[in-house]
Formats: sequence, structure tokens, C-alpha cells
Amino acid sequence: MENVNTIRMIVTVLVFISSASITISYLLQSPKASGLGAISGNATVYKSRRPIDLFLDKLILGSGILFGISTLVLAILRTA
Repeated sequence: MENVNTIRMIVTVLVFISSASITISYLLQSPKASGLGAISGNATVYKSRRPIDLFLDKLILGSGILFGISTLVLAILRTA
């Protein structure tokens, strides 16, 4: 029983880390819209992305997958 509690604690920490990583990565990204210029058609469609934004996109994707899997494992462990 103590082994299950240890695993549950580790998975709970993973949930918190992944959710914080998603939130912080999203807030650090540069805005993708150009504000009111998008309404009148003045927005540039082919804007190059910075390497940090590409890294943050991958970090959000990986953290989202980790969050989903760890939440599923936590739900399974709760019934055990």
C-alpha cells in the first residue's frame, strides 16, 4: 500500500510540473495575431517564427501529453 502512495505522490508532482510548464510556456510566447490589423487585412500572413517560439510550441505539446498521461495514471491509481 505504501508503494502505491509513493507512485501516487510522484504522479501528482508530474501533474503539477506539467501544468505549470504549459502555463508558463504559453505566457512566454510572442503573440501570433497582429491586433486590429488583422480585421482590415493588413496582417502579414507569412511571418517567420522565432526559434524560441518553436521550442515553446514543442514544450507545450510535450507537457500536454505528459499532463494527459499522468492524469490518467492518477485516476487509475485513485481507484486502486
